[in-house]
Amino acid sequence: MVETGSPADDGVTRCQPWLGTFVEITVPASAIDRVEMAFAAIRHVHERMSFHADDSDLARLRAAVSGQVVRVDRETCFVLSKALDLYRASGGLFDVGVGARLACAGFLPAKSAAIDLVAFGTCADIEIVGEDAVLLRRPVLIDLGGIAKGHAVDRAIAVLREAGVPAVCVNAGGDLRVFGACGWPIGLRDADGLVRQHLSLTEAAMASSANLLDRREAEGREWSPHIGAGGVPVLCDERVTVIADTCLLADAMTKIALADRGLAAEMLRVSGGEMLWESDLRGNG
Repeated sequence: MVETGSPADDGVTRCQPWLGTFVEITVPASAIDRVEMAFAAIRHVHERMSFHADDSDLARLRAAVSGQVVRVDRETCFVLSKALDLYRASGGLFDVGVGARLACAGFLPAKSAAIDLVAFGTCADIEIVGEDAVLLRRPVLIDLGGIAKGHAVDRAIAVLREAGVPAVCVNAGGDLRVFGACGWPIGLRDADGLVRQHLSLTEAAMASSANLLDRREAEGREWSPHIGAGGVPVLCDERVTVIADTCLLADAMTKIALADRGLAAEMLRVSGGEMLWESDLRGNG
């Protein structure tokens, strides 16, 4: 949902396919040898939190019986704990336990012969019982697609900062974060695919979401990959962008914003951050 450029003439960009998208990392040319460390951090998140891979932590949680403690990667526990915080803060609106509904609508592959929605629980059935341990009180088809990509971006940024890189932009298909003293030029891609607005981002994270061009028919109704209250699909004809301190928060908050604009505004007042709606920016342009 964004296009980025480099604020410096010597900026070099490397790109790899991870997290279901193309991840671009831009650094000064003098730091290009450290980019692979950042991609390794992103690859780790991809491998541990993939819904599709049969050897990921999510696959292990799917295979567990109710009440069984499952050992998972500490980063998976961290992301799940953040998801639970958002679940509670949003009154259950942000729920990573929507995998069954997304599978029924065709946005995720079915992991069994038939999906019985009644059989699957929600975030309320997930319990973190240690730094690397999770317990499911009932089966939950967990999909971290609305939060893990933001976490991966944050991890890449952390690795490069620790390595002493002075300026970085990590862009994972519209979930991005930048650091350094300079402002990074960003173009916002609207729900219809056109870039109409540009801004400069400094020391912040950003994520955008829309579903106007990502809908399908299933079970006699139109669905999007965003699920709102009561399991109802969210059909929003415009793009929302959230700017926050971390990409994990920005990533997750775009999903809440699409479903409930007022709730998202209140949550961002508490946690810090702002929303940029396509219609607002057009009106001010």
